[in-house]
Order: sequence, then C-alpha cells, then structure tokens
Amino acid sequence: MTDIIHPHDRFLKALLSDPETAGTLLRERLPKEVVAMLSDDPPELVEGSFVDETLRVHLTDRLYRVKTITGRAALLYVLIEHKSSPDVHICWQLL
Repeated sequence: MTDIIHPHDRFLKALLSDPETAGTLLRERLPKEVVAMLSDDPPELVEGSFVDETLRVHLTDRLYRVKTITGRAALLYVLIEHKSSPDVHICWQLL
C-alpha cells in the first residue's frame, strides 16, 4: 500500500510525529487530571508501531515519552482510528 493510496494515513502520521502538534493534541484530549501531571516540555516520539500491519490502513498509533511535573519519565500511547470517507455505521463503532 503506497502513501498515494492512503494520503489520510500519511497526513495523520506526519501531524502526530511533530512534537509540538502531538503535545497540543495530548493536552486537549487527555483528562485534566493527567495533563496537570505533565511538564510543559513537548513529548518525544518513540519510533515503532504496535498496530497489526493489516489494520494500519485505518489505525494510526504513536508512543510518546513525556516528562511529569516531578521530572520522571512516563509513556503515553495514542491510538487513533481515522476515516478517509464518511461512514454511516460510525455510531455503532463508538458504542
């Protein structure tokens, strides 16, 4: 599968690979209690993927190393399902 066939996947992976963008996403989507424990430093991308190759067309995952406010390191795993076109059955997937 080429990047041309799956431009949405490539775009999302590029966004999530940028530390500043990833940091913004994490701060906007994580629970406030978790965000309060994170330092202001941008996350560090840990290379690799934990998604089965056959599912990578629809799923993007990223692992980040972050610092906590106490200076300790923590790992945050992000798994995002992306759609390249509207899906009328998405409501069933969200249950």
